[in-house]
Amino acid sequence: MTTPPHTITFIDSAYPKPHTIKEFVWSGRLDKNGQLWFDLHLRSADYYLSEGEDYCADIDEEESDEQQEYTSLAHWQDHIVWDNYHCCTLSSTYWSDDQGILLSTGNTPFDFDNFMTYQFNVDVVPQIHSEIDDEDEDEEESANIPAFSLYLLGHDECTNHQITFQRQPNHTFNIDWTGKIALTYAGFDEFIHQFIARLENISFDGFYFPESWDLDKATVEFKKVLSHFEHYEFTLINPNSLIKQWKLSYTA
Repeated sequence: MTTPPHTITFIDSAYPKPHTIKEFVWSGRLDKNGQLWFDLHLRSADYYLSEGEDYCADIDEEESDEQQEYTSLAHWQDHIVWDNYHCCTLSSTYWSDDQGILLSTGNTPFDFDNFMTYQFNVDVVPQIHSEIDDEDEDEEESANIPAFSLYLLGHDECTNHQITFQRQPNHTFNIDWTGKIALTYAGFDEFIHQFIARLENISFDGFYFPESWDLDKATVEFKKVLSHFEHYEFTLINPNSLIKQWKLSYTA
């Protein structure tokens, strides 16, 4: 069977084969504070489909519950647990407007023309409950909003992201994305599980900006954070609507 071009794999899980990604959007955003971001949104197909359309797990639920220890690894490798939660959503946009990969605050404009091959290392921290000084705790928590939220086996946590973009001859990008997972919904806070996502020929969806800005305001603000602004153009998001909304598309 041919592997689909867009997959996410949960290493050594109950369903260890690659899972088809049925939704993926790579976009950007200029926020009201003048910060430029990349956003990624991913949703998988139902977990069991990685085994094929006709897959049916032959598992005795009562026997499984009796034999399993309540550990993160046992949870990770239990088909019943995975089937209860159906599919994965990994996203910087689905639950929040304050997540993503920070590209520029204006000090160094982002240069899409020279964005050829690049690896972002995001949320590189040891675990959720790290040991920090009491007086720094509040500041640390506010400064460390995770780049991505995760729904996997409930609302879990992910960190240590390595996201590599490789420009292709047709001006799309291949994206390799790895990260660590803690099954926090089940009470485990160690990032001991791993995912690998691979996506081919992904187009950039454009940079979004606050709806309250007109195009003149957006132009002024984007010029602060983007190099070669002449290689962009504003395009309508909703051409059939009476209330026009725009995004900034990269055209080079």
